[in-house]
Amino acid sequence: MCRLFALVAERSRSPELPDLMRQFRELSRQHPDGWGFGWFFDGRPQVEKSPAAAFDDPRFMTTCMSADSNIVMAHIRTSGGTPLAPENTHPFSYGTYIFEHDGSVRMDLVELMPNEYSGRIQGQTDSEQLFYWILYNIDRMGGIVRGIREAVKPINESPEASEFSFILSDGQAVYSYRSSSCREDRHSILYRVRKETDKYPGRSVIISSQRLGRGEWHAIDTGTLLVVNKLRNIEEHKFSSAQVE
Repeated sequence: MCRLFALVAERSRSPELPDLMRQFRELSRQHPDGWGFGWFFDGRPQVEKSPAAAFDDPRFMTTCMSADSNIVMAHIRTSGGTPLAPENTHPFSYGTYIFEHDGSVRMDLVELMPNEYSGRIQGQTDSEQLFYWILYNIDRMGGIVRGIREAVKPINESPEASEFSFILSDGQAVYSYRSSSCREDRHSILYRVRKETDKYPGRSVIISSQRLGRGEWHAIDTGTLLVVNKLRNIEEHKFSSAQVE
């Protein structure tokens, strides 16, 4: 399994980020097949990534420390069999979006989307296929929440067993989803609301595959999309066969 991370902070260069990233980097000793870091500059996605292990690559912390953004994302990878190469390393970005994924999607999503979207795929991962499948549905439905709902519905209803979670951001909000088919604690996503302290001014929301530090962590339920906007307001959307509002 891969490990996912996102932070929505009150300000850019959040002082808590280095401590969080040092903890996150340690997880790469069990997930050594690449790292990536994403942020937004002037509203445009920026991504730095490498197929090297984060714990063995000084660029990981250098990149994290230099990101001038109040929304950041990080990923460390365990390969599911695809080559260790930059094009297979998360996060992926296109247009205004950054995306990272954990788990597996058993459906062939390339066959379901127009060439306009599938033709952008550069690597061999189901993760990148899922990214462009989601973007296609966002464009088709005219909204991010509706698009994600439409994208995950056929995957969750397929007889092929797919278990996955992902984090997507457009620079205005962070969208974290855990599929309805996930068993127990597999592909978990947790979040913590950090209140203002003397050490870390401002309020932030931390999202991670596993706990980083102390505090009260909340698990995202299966089949649920968590939305955190730039003001750190939180919404939950429980997906079902009903139309998303």
